[in-house]
Amino acid sequence: MKKTFGIILMIFSLGLAGCASVARDAHYADLAKEHDFDYFFPSSNFSRSFPTTDEAYDFVKIATAKFSNSVNKSVAKGLAAKLDGPAVTTDNPVTVLCIMSAATPGGGVDLSKIEKPLEAVLRESTSVTLIFLVFYNDRAVSISKFYLEDNYVYSDGNSQVEKFYVNKNTYAAIYPVGWGIEKAFQYLKGEVN
Repeated sequence: MKKTFGIILMIFSLGLAGCASVARDAHYADLAKEHDFDYFFPSSNFSRSFPTTDEAYDFVKIATAKFSNSVNKSVAKGLAAKLDGPAVTTDNPVTVLCIMSAATPGGGVDLSKIEKPLEAVLRESTSVTLIFLVFYNDRAVSISKFYLEDNYVYSDGNSQVEKFYVNKNTYAAIYPVGWGIEKAFQYLKGEVN
């Protein structure tokens, strides 16, 4: 009886956690509707600074919700990773870098030389990548999402970005099992290793 009760309690707890996560994601999606795409993504590569990791987390969650809704594609893959490399120092404690890329069946799209609005080009592309690099004190993480148009598959399976280059520094990506945005920010705060 105790074993059955324990199993039921565990299933109930997991169900509550899942519902809370869905509610938070819906909240971020609602916040994303308050601004245009250009508010969150002024270009295909940019940086923003924040005074706290909580504010950086909120920005990444809201911006990701806006991006997902705007590109009109499904998330095909994407993970969070620890970055091994030198610390980044700025005026604010937290720095978020955003990197985007896009491709069509004909090859990569140079997002720095587009004549249409960025959102339109991303929507017309077959595959789109959104990566946030977040630096806090001596720790750094990457949070990536790879979006793909329906009826397409990646030829390289589930491979992820292995290295990032920022200001002439190289950061090696280490992908711990089961990491998402929550674990990445817990790592930044020193709550997990």
